[in-house]
Amino acid sequence: MVHLGWALLVTCVAVFAPRSAGAVRYEVFIDVETEEELYELLFSSQISERSFDALLLLHQTRVELNRASRERLYLLPNLDYADVDRILAYREEAETIHALGDLVAAGVLDPEVSDSLRAFVSVRALAPREDRMDGFVRTQARWTGRYDRLPPAAAIQARVRGPRSLDAGVLGTLTRNRVRRARWDTARNGFSVEPESVRFEVPKAYIAWEDERWEIIVGTYRIGFGQRLTFDLSGQATPNGLFGDYELRRGNELALRCRRAAGELPLGPCPEAPVVRVTPDFTWTNRLTGVGAGLKRVPLGKGWLQAYVWGSYQMHRVAGNEVVHAGRCADPRQDDDPGCAPPPVYVRSGDRHAPAATVSYASLPTILGEGLAGANASYFWDARTHVGVTGYGAMPKWRVEGVTLGFQEHASRPFGGAFGAVGVNAAAGFRRQDFLAEVTRSFDQEAGGNGGYGAILRSVTTLAAGEVDVSARYYGVRFANPYARPISSPDERDGLRARDEAGLRVRTATELGPRLGLRTLGDAWRSPSSGRLHGLLFARVDVRISTAWSWASWAEHRSTAQKTLWAMLVGFTPMRRVALSWQVQHRWLDASVGSRRRQRDLGAICNLTTRPIDRLRLRVRIRYDFEDLFDARRLPQTLWGVVEAALTTRQRDTLRVRYDVRAHLDRRESTLARLPNPEHWLWLEYVFRY
Repeated sequence: MVHLGWALLVTCVAVFAPRSAGAVRYEVFIDVETEEELYELLFSSQISERSFDALLLLHQTRVELNRASRERLYLLPNLDYADVDRILAYREEAETIHALGDLVAAGVLDPEVSDSLRAFVSVRALAPREDRMDGFVRTQARWTGRYDRLPPAAAIQARVRGPRSLDAGVLGTLTRNRVRRARWDTARNGFSVEPESVRFEVPKAYIAWEDERWEIIVGTYRIGFGQRLTFDLSGQATPNGLFGDYELRRGNELALRCRRAAGELPLGPCPEAPVVRVTPDFTWTNRLTGVGAGLKRVPLGKGWLQAYVWGSYQMHRVAGNEVVHAGRCADPRQDDDPGCAPPPVYVRSGDRHAPAATVSYASLPTILGEGLAGANASYFWDARTHVGVTGYGAMPKWRVEGVTLGFQEHASRPFGGAFGAVGVNAAAGFRRQDFLAEVTRSFDQEAGGNGGYGAILRSVTTLAAGEVDVSARYYGVRFANPYARPISSPDERDGLRARDEAGLRVRTATELGPRLGLRTLGDAWRSPSSGRLHGLLFARVDVRISTAWSWASWAEHRSTAQKTLWAMLVGFTPMRRVALSWQVQHRWLDASVGSRRRQRDLGAICNLTTRPIDRLRLRVRIRYDFEDLFDARRLPQTLWGVVEAALTTRQRDTLRVRYDVRAHLDRRESTLARLPNPEHWLWLEYVFRY
């Protein structure tokens, strides 16, 4: 109760403080140029994983200023609904926004906010010339030296927007660490796979067409509506519609070169020392593959009608520990039944009768196909007031012959067969107030399940003091909807975050003065099945000390993991071309070290960014992490240095070269056996724009 009272006090201060502020969806004012800066915000604990996911997708897909709806514009960082409504009013009056500078000249946005949007928006005329084409090709590769696999991990992204409102995108990757062609081995009563090999894959590609009334897309895409409770794969806070998907991700931890266990062999085939690690492959997230179409605006009465339909058939990789032999296990919740254990995954060799090793941490390729269809219909009285109905159904089908498979209870999809959901969402807005709600019923074929209810209600208030977002939510114990992405706590039940939860969340952002900003979050939720109460508190203060100096401090406490974090950041910009920052953070955890003490971690980061000339950007970063300060033999201790140069070639192309060195300093046995140590990473990236 003390924590909850503190959160309410901070909220009241934020609501009634003077000045204006940006949106509250992100934990910090977002001002980045590159994807790498988004990763830096995530690694330095300044934004959450959900914020990172949304911002990364926005950075790669961009928001069209001249076409975007109110919901889509609100996705942009640092904007509140008042900013969005001013943009829409200016766009209606001017008919076309030619550049972000137009919004500054008209007094719609402050210069600082306008500059922060450049990495997330695209400004294109509503009726571009028929011969106009623009887009980009982005190639990148990473390599970590003599112990790495060849060829290096590589990827290519491309997007082209041509005449007649056509838009196309594609993603290609060179993968080296994935097992191939899973099938069922009846003799071994388990899976068998081909070993890792080099392969070029094209996991995502789409072509889309859009005008003021219609939009159609074929290929890989994302779609979402309402409060994301019935159906959402957009990764955004306020989705309404569909867009092409060519998202690419990358990891920053080396992967094991040998991922084998003994299986049928007397000893495991991987050496105990040294333990060699290699560069991880570039990755992606599977969403939808098929056809989607939308009728965006049909005048009807005093408003307009919106309708969308979509269909998808997507092949999925499934983690080996999420699969169960359904012929031997009637209910995967029976953990004591040996028949409900995940089947082993063996590695095929030339001799099928020879003893085989198993794969550790197996990800089984293309063993699951999923057909899905959905629809949405909404009526809008105006841009702020609407009511809509969304529904979908999905049928997973296992693509492995000779066995009946199913999902474990902790998998993200319900076990038992087909599933789906139907829901109603609504919004109403007037002056500085917006109310948003959604109620959903899920359906599945789990034993003793058959679905449940979920509901969410939000209030977003835009005041001169800032923006306040208050939401209440309820997700039943039987509410199992894997395509729901609503506001929820970070904990999971049976693989889903939005399940078995009732909670209240308050988020605020404000400027307490011309040089002082405050962001807060208070979240309390209860698990209906267990009755346990949990909480999360967050607050961040940003101070502009002078034109050169800035200071920020933030704190977070999570009751679920008994985790407390405090951090401080100092920034120094002595001149326009040079920026320095220092960050230190301290974390307390209730870890498994007995009842004597809490685990205490320390981290420090130093960044230097400079532009010696307009076309060249240099960055140096040093990071030190020490987990569990009182025991150097239990958890990692690392020192990580980065040197990066980005050169603008031609007028808009960019060549980026980066070198990382990371030393593991702790004295654990796993660290002493690690190879390479230190790690040396070389990154190359070229972005060609046309």
